[in-house]
Amino acid sequence: MDDFRQAALRWFQDGEHLWRANRHGGASHAFGLAAECALKHAMTSLPGGERKLPHKHLPELADDTRKWIRGRTQKGLYQLLNTSDYMHGWTIDNRYWADSEFEGAMVENHREHARRTCIAAQLGV
Repeated sequence: MDDFRQAALRWFQDGEHLWRANRHGGASHAFGLAAECALKHAMTSLPGGERKLPHKHLPELADDTRKWIRGRTQKGLYQLLNTSDYMHGWTIDNRYWADSEFEGAMVENHREHARRTCIAAQLGV
């Protein structure tokens, strides 16, 4: 059984540990997965019956989430997803990159967006 809430919080906490250890590659990946899980939690928490959750990753998942929450109560999340740099540079394939590809500023952006996504999805962090 999927538990996107718990998974989002776990991935965010793991990302924080990796971030503090200067393991930017792992931290970036964990923050992206935290954001994805938070988005899926937000999508499954919407009223209106069961819909099939898309089996996608960022950035495509952000597009689907925007469509699902448009005009609904989660305006903070909608605004976050509409920022021009939301999770910029993150893809599921980052896990295969060399460590030298992970610049601190990019990972810090992933960290901040994952944190804000968890908060906007009402998960806290």
